[in-house]
Amino acid sequence: MKNQAILTLLVNKQEVLKVGPDRLSPRGCEFICNDSQVELFRDKDSRLNQGKYASFQIRLGLFPHSGPRPQYVTAIGQIVSVRRSSQDCQRVILQFDQVGADGYRLIAEHLCDSVVTLIHPVQSQSA
Repeated sequence: MKNQAILTLLVNKQEVLKVGPDRLSPRGCEFICNDSQVELFRDKDSRLNQGKYASFQIRLGLFPHSGPRPQYVTAIGQIVSVRRSSQDCQRVILQFDQVGADGYRLIAEHLCDSVVTLIHPVQSQSA
């Protein structure tokens, strides 16, 4: 069983979108959404920034398949790419910025947990 994560995009502390990222790294994530959800990403506040995407407050919930409880990472997220994946789906790439304390470490541990196994010290025998 794999570790799971849930990405929540927030505007003024209100949830705008909650998705499960397809790809996750300590620097950002990638997820799929539909055409109507892509409209949430447009920067509507500034006419000078037409075509740019808005920044969001994000909360990344890291849920280990085995472990005591989920960990949460807060950061600012910037949409850097939106690409059509299929006729009605878009693939979105979000880059993390201003990651909270220990956020990079928590994400890295979350990603490595299912791959890394404990190594028990092997006692070597001297000749």
